[in-house]
Amino acid sequence: MTDLGTRPGRALRRATPALLGYAAVRALGLLTLALWSAARDKSAYTLLTARWDALWYTRVAELGYGYEVRLPNGDVHSNLAFFPLLPWLERLLSALTPLSYADAGFVVSLLASLAAAWGVFAVTDHVYGGRAGVCAVLLWAVLPVGIVQSMAYSESLFTALAAWSLYAVLTGRWVTAGLLASLAGLTRPVGLAVVAAVWATGAEAFLRERRDRYQTTTTAGDQAGRETTTVVGAREQSEAATAACEQEPGQAATAAHQRGQGEAASVACERDRSRPEGPSSGRNRSAADAGGARAVGHAPETGTASLSGRAPDAEGARTPSHSPGVGKSGGTRVRRALGMALAPLGTAAYVLWVGHRTGKGPLGYLDVQAGWRNGFDGGYAFARFVGDKFTSFPSALAGAGLIVGVALIIWLYVICVRQGQPLPLLVYAGVVTALALCASSYFGSKPRLLMPAFPLLLPLALALARARTRRSAAVVAAVAVASALYGAFWLNGSGPP
Repeated sequence: MTDLGTRPGRALRRATPALLGYAAVRALGLLTLALWSAARDKSAYTLLTARWDALWYTRVAELGYGYEVRLPNGDVHSNLAFFPLLPWLERLLSALTPLSYADAGFVVSLLASLAAAWGVFAVTDHVYGGRAGVCAVLLWAVLPVGIVQSMAYSESLFTALAAWSLYAVLTGRWVTAGLLASLAGLTRPVGLAVVAAVWATGAEAFLRERRDRYQTTTTAGDQAGRETTTVVGAREQSEAATAACEQEPGQAATAAHQRGQGEAASVACERDRSRPEGPSSGRNRSAADAGGARAVGHAPETGTASLSGRAPDAEGARTPSHSPGVGKSGGTRVRRALGMALAPLGTAAYVLWVGHRTGKGPLGYLDVQAGWRNGFDGGYAFARFVGDKFTSFPSALAGAGLIVGVALIIWLYVICVRQGQPLPLLVYAGVVTALALCASSYFGSKPRLLMPAFPLLLPLALALARARTRRSAAVVAAVAVASALYGAFWLNGSGPP
């Protein structure tokens, strides 16, 4: 299992096969792009560093915010739509090295893509094991839009921060998780998915602790009640026997029989009449008191467990991947609360700053996105886009392909739920998928927007991990070649928007 917190060197060595495989896939993609671009008399490096979003990020790094383009139809494309962490890193690296802003963006993306691959491996290794981790990294590398991972875009940086934040949540490192979630929130709007994962898992941990403490207290109370009843019953039996011995034999037997103690009392009287009267009752009371002390002596053990905040042993131990950060001390709960408080600060700070700069208050960022015709409409615009494809036969094939693709994504998420993925992964993947599919943004960018949702790949990674190595390698190699060819074709054509 990956343990970056205590043994980073060992964790890196464990991840080395995954990182080498990832580097090989990306190298194949870049080589294919270079050859394809050269055949079309284009610069592959320009396509990677000076296209679409890459240009906007470079302008932010060089000139700051405030640049906008007004289109003939009235739309306003403002660079305030682009979150600041990637431009900040481009500016920092350019200041420390001779690299231009575009060069710095390319280097940041390359390094971030490796960090993202390591994070994907760490999360998958923690949940399903190292073999599945390697397969998950390779599947993420061979995505059809995988070439974006090597572009001066923010997807690789965001995926790296998100993956490591999720890993920190899974391992109970709440402050680290909160800080990384905050940085992810400074990278892309979908940083809300990381915040949601941290909050949902933290809230679930607090609720589980409260439930376990209640169950422990109830168990302790029931046990103490049973032991008290035992003590009282023993004393009553002892007193009844003593009183019976002091009566006449006939009366004693009758009285004892009425109390349901007939035979026992008769035998006790016959035995005790031959003994001195005084010590007998003392011994009986002493025995009852000793029995009561022994019985009550068991109760504090359960009570101690409840006071310590632990769940009873009967509840069963939970694996770290499914119950992250369930604390046994007040310090753990404080760190969890601190991590949850830190998580949304990045997104909140930038959104509020944009609102202040535009003079439109907390919702000013939504107006900026509206200028790009971006918004959240529950998928209505995307559904209309797909429906319009069926107006003619050639485009109907594309519409059918889109429907199959969306169905596949939903099916993968259902499999993730059925396989019992940890809560933070399910929340994160669900929010990323919902924001990508239900936004009214440019529809050609949706595959790129789905790329950070790597937990959707884990069912496929498990299937590959269970297959024979030769068969898995052949599948990955074939898909890697297809991905490299498609990436070169796509980037030399219309994509990525």
